[in-house]
Amino acid sequence: MLREIDPMLRVNESGVVINEGDKESWMVRLEEWLLTPVGTVYGLPHWGNPIAEFKHEPIGEGSSHVEVAIENRLAKKLRADLPGLNLQAIRCESISEDKISVAFYAKGGVTKAVLQNTSGSL
Repeated sequence: MLREIDPMLRVNESGVVINEGDKESWMVRLEEWLLTPVGTVYGLPHWGNPIAEFKHEPIGEGSSHVEVAIENRLAKKLRADLPGLNLQAIRCESISEDKISVAFYAKGGVTKAVLQNTSGSL
């Protein structure tokens, strides 16, 4: 059985939250991956999410081709970085001109994230 410490070091009455079980642990690993841009982990510069690659792409109405490109890139990267996640689907949707919603569907459940373009980067 997998055990993972919360990537944001959230605490409860028992101390730092520890997620137990395969499903919960993989969802926590996904959350950590989302919080970690490529190139920021010492010793593993390739590990992390590549969303910054799309920082100059237009999002908003009429950007479905960008959404599909983001979905494909994230799926490919997740297969390399978190092979045990058992990713089933990714769905990107533009919320506004500077925000995109990404939903990750895996056997462990669903994780949703809102990525915002601030200062020229997603």
